[in-house]
Amino acid sequence: MTGDVDGARPVWAEIELGAITHNIERIRERAGRPVRLIVPVKANAYGHGAVAVARHLEHIGVDAVATANVDEAIALRTAGVRLPILMYASQLPGATSRLRAYGLTPTIADRAGLEAAAAAAGDDPVAVHVEVDAGFGRLGVRFDEAAAFVAAVVAERRVFLEGIYTHVPFSDETGAVWAGRRISAFGELVRQIELTHGIRIRYAQASASSAVIDSIPDDLNTIAPGHLTYGISPIHGVQAHDYGFQQALRAIRAQVIHVGRREPGDDLGPGSADEVTRTAVLLLGIDNGYGFSVGASVLLHGARCPVLSVTAEYTVVDTSSVPEVTAGQVATIVGRDGADSIRLIDVAASAGHSAGYWMMGFRRVPLLYDGEASSPVVVS
Repeated sequence: MTGDVDGARPVWAEIELGAITHNIERIRERAGRPVRLIVPVKANAYGHGAVAVARHLEHIGVDAVATANVDEAIALRTAGVRLPILMYASQLPGATSRLRAYGLTPTIADRAGLEAAAAAAGDDPVAVHVEVDAGFGRLGVRFDEAAAFVAAVVAERRVFLEGIYTHVPFSDETGAVWAGRRISAFGELVRQIELTHGIRIRYAQASASSAVIDSIPDDLNTIAPGHLTYGISPIHGVQAHDYGFQQALRAIRAQVIHVGRREPGDDLGPGSADEVTRTAVLLLGIDNGYGFSVGASVLLHGARCPVLSVTAEYTVVDTSSVPEVTAGQVATIVGRDGADSIRLIDVAASAGHSAGYWMMGFRRVPLLYDGEASSPVVVS
């Protein structure tokens, strides 16, 4: 697939939006109950392109999207995305009015945030979500102080409590046991808050992708599935496709931009060639989130070609085993070529990352959605 690729930048990733549709349906099935979905599109939708993904999610009917990057959120609004956009805890209190100007929903977790939200109110109350730290130890009002804080939010007439959430990620069996305890405790907290104040909170969420895979009991009305939306598992040793999910990233490919050779006697630095080595250069490098790892390879003509080096913008591969390599031929970094394929999880593992976090670092590469080119969202 090269017909929609600009020859001035001959590198691209192939994204299948239909896989995201399938994964959202599968998430609803595994939930086992009617749920609202707030889908994270952080880190440029895990490298899949925030604008295109958010537009697609809006088309298939999710309830909201979420990110902690205000530039990314504004880019979605500028592109015409009308879905509610939840801002994970990110802004200082003084920036709340800017979020409101773009129709973004702030997260609050302390009195300063509550006061700033109230001050930003106009004719209508400011909708907010409260984040509770149920044990992850990163962001949110302390669990034992959450009920009192929510009472203050409910009492503030210039603010509307639209949502309450917590984050309990895990990647192994020990973490699953802990997450089960915390999701249960958070669910009880939500029930007590609703009973005390005689309210129903529109978005109450504790489960994300790990809990969906592990089928942790949860009767709250909202799920925030990040990894699984894109067909990636956050749990070590578990593959998303084993649970019926489809990977949205189909391939990363690049055309050869230069061919060369290294011969014995060449004054190479460092080291020297022991035998004639034919090489090819691809326009993909550290700037795109792709780094060198021992044993890495790409596919060319369906054959594995070892990676010799990766620099800021280039990857050099050994094509000695492949006949007649010329500029313009297509190499596959992730995906299938002929009878062989290179898996995303293997590329990520060789770089010391999970597939999800490797994809979050994947950037500045043209994205093709079902063959149609689209520029990536660039955020600072």
